[in-house]
Amino acid sequence: MELWLIRHTTPKVNKGTCYGQLDLDVNSSFEKETRLIQDLLGKIEPDRVISSPLIRCNKLAIKVFPNHKIENDKRLMELHFGDWEGKPWANIPLEEIDSWANNFINNCPPNGETFQALINRLNDFEESLNIKNEEKIAIVTHSGVIRAFLMKYLNIPSDKIFSLQLNYGAIIKITINTEDFQQVEFLKG
Repeated sequence: MELWLIRHTTPKVNKGTCYGQLDLDVNSSFEKETRLIQDLLGKIEPDRVISSPLIRCNKLAIKVFPNHKIENDKRLMELHFGDWEGKPWANIPLEEIDSWANNFINNCPPNGETFQALINRLNDFEESLNIKNEEKIAIVTHSGVIRAFLMKYLNIPSDKIFSLQLNYGAIIKITINTEDFQQVEFLKG
């Protein structure tokens, strides 16, 4: 089985803004970034295409896979930053950021969610997939969701997961041969 994880393209948002589940449109570079993604994916024909329902992911899924039915799944949405959504990071009290950052797995921004809640959403999503042997699934999603996948399949500790740089348009292929053997390939990070 293959999981193709594709991060959305550059969103239309001011630099330095906190956003997670804020439903942002795509930047003017969308067409150019999409062509690069299509070139890297080549002729991959997924059996299923599943996307976060947020505009920046759904637009990419429709553009890259025009001949596929796009399944939207809220469990693939980015971490919810609660009261911080849409605010400049510089305007968020440093003590709040520090408290969250020191234990982001179990702490959450005010009225937001913990990273553990995101992991739980993702585990629920994977269990519901009913994946068949040899199936290829393209998943268009966000950095936080991709990091949660990588924590699981590469056994990366939570305190190291944000050391990975995942650029907009990143593509990661996870091949699962058995429960004991998975291979992760970064096509574009």
